[in-house]
Amino acid sequence: MPADRHLGVVLAVASVFAVLLAAELAARLFLDPPRYHDAPLEFDPELGFHGIPGFREERHDADGRYEVVLNREGVRGRELPAEGAPRAPGALRVLFVGDSFLVGEAVREERLAPARVESALRAQGRDAEAYNLSAIDWGTAQELLALRRHGPALAPDLVVLFVYPANDLINNSRLLAERTTVSAGDPIRPYLEREDGELRLHYLRPWRAWLRRHSRLFAVFERRILATRAAPSLREDFAQRLRGGLAPREDFEIFRAHRGAGDPWARAWEQSFDLLRAFRSESEALGARLLVVVVPSAYQVVRNAKGMRLDVLSRSVRGQRLDAILDWNLPERELARFFAQERIDAVFLLGPLREAARAGELVFARDDHLTARGHEIAAEAIARRIGEAGGAPAAGPELAGGPILLPGPAAEALALLDFGTDRHLAQLGDGWISWRAARDGRDGGWLTHPTALAVLPLREGDLVLRGRVPAAASLPIDGRITIVGGSSFRLHLDAPGPFSLRFSAAPEERKSWTRSEGYVAVLLAPGETHRVGSLRAGLFVEALGFEAPAAPLSAGPR
Repeated sequence: MPADRHLGVVLAVASVFAVLLAAELAARLFLDPPRYHDAPLEFDPELGFHGIPGFREERHDADGRYEVVLNREGVRGRELPAEGAPRAPGALRVLFVGDSFLVGEAVREERLAPARVESALRAQGRDAEAYNLSAIDWGTAQELLALRRHGPALAPDLVVLFVYPANDLINNSRLLAERTTVSAGDPIRPYLEREDGELRLHYLRPWRAWLRRHSRLFAVFERRILATRAAPSLREDFAQRLRGGLAPREDFEIFRAHRGAGDPWARAWEQSFDLLRAFRSESEALGARLLVVVVPSAYQVVRNAKGMRLDVLSRSVRGQRLDAILDWNLPERELARFFAQERIDAVFLLGPLREAARAGELVFARDDHLTARGHEIAAEAIARRIGEAGGAPAAGPELAGGPILLPGPAAEALALLDFGTDRHLAQLGDGWISWRAARDGRDGGWLTHPTALAVLPLREGDLVLRGRVPAAASLPIDGRITIVGGSSFRLHLDAPGPFSLRFSAAPEERKSWTRSEGYVAVLLAPGETHRVGSLRAGLFVEALGFEAPAAPLSAGPR
């Protein structure tokens, strides 16, 4: 009997193993690698994730329709050459490596920095070919691993590494993983950390990483869990952080000085420096020169609606301007010191982008990535630095001043934003989905998310909100419209169709409202009323701002 029992156990285990093996084979045959982002990325056992090979998506800009196309390696631009493939004799081969700033979905391929640098070098009479090795949400460790994978076949003469400190420090450190909302890839990405003088591979959850790399079935199952998992810890309370003496957002800690071996941000700086040293070594081993391009955060360059909201909160909670709490030039200063010490060539974009913003040019898109003009500025700086190779050392960053006020002086701004005729992008933050122009003077405006942010110059009169309740909306709608650092008003709508609402506050109450450069930040929060495809939507807004009450009708002479 014992022998029969043991045989039964063995057969049961073998049966389970056979079922799992069959399921794994079926998963590899019929299931694509799982996607870990809403972005066009799929799982990669070595890199964590990479662009989806052959991906195509239609986009639109001011010039009309264009396509974002990823080649067979899942990157934008020309196909990466196979090892041993012939190359044009005498051509300067430039390899760009980076993250979403180089993917540049909101910019046509020919207007991205790699294509522009290639064109600029050709215009100078130098034969050149540029390659773009980048993926959304990659950290420096993933970029280094990608260089190791593709570098030998590419055999570049120059490696241009785009560094975005505002994300990269977080992406490079397990201590900061899942502490911010900036990157969805933290649980999946590989981390390279120095141990015993070498960079060694680590993962946030090692056992899951091993299963993920070896089992398509587990990877797909895990993705279903991650996609539906709530992450309440990532919903940061800006005011609470400010009251605690911190930056309003965890990722803004990069603009505060951190010291001490136990501080996670200080450790993230050291890990990033280790990776940059490794990038130089890997580039030199390929026979290539390394040029690092430092891309600033949009918050460092312009004071947009989102930055003004945080400034209002800082003034309200701490009694200090945001600029007094955060050092907007700190990342560039830290990197300039490091590059000078390590003799790494670098280009800093903070000064040129601020200069362009001061001249009224739009250098950052609504998603906080570079516009086509931003890529043009970057390409000009890179091409100029390539031309200076072997000459004077690279100049340090221009660190004078702070963010440029994007909406312009409050005294010159419109008190009431009429969205029928203009998008008014300079005064809008997150939460505005799609805009349409008015036809015959009607039906123009913005469809919003459940919450939407705007900044308005504080003027006399009532706060006015006009728009339309979509026919698909669930009724009644009970929400709020809030002056950040001031009053909050109830928003109640119980019928579809047009609406016009006015909200009044006593003069003394208005005086207490916190302002930034003469603007108040306004949060419209109707909540989710309906869905448009996969998007959660709120209201259709036609106008928002301050407006004097209508004068009462005169009864005429008695």
